Amino acid sequence: MLKASIGIRFASASQAREIFEAVVPDNQELPLGLSIDSNLDENKITFEIRSNRGIDSLAATLEDLMSAIDLSVRTIESI
Repeated sequence: MLKASIGIRFASASQAREIFEAVVPDNQELPLGLSIDSNLDENKITFEIRSNRGIDSLAATLEDLMSAIDLSVRTIESI
């Protein structure tokens, strides 16, 4: 099994919560062999991705997750 962790700190706890709430629903229904655990602690979001679908699947999942976070940040900052 492959595993990757991402931790991101935001300027404020409220911004972290908004990003967390925007991104987490996308990670509820995942393909078999893939899991994402999400945690919000103050202004930090942590994601732990586990995959037994190979390195390409893990890399694609990381890219999708980072894209969703980036889009959420840009959307919130534009409001």
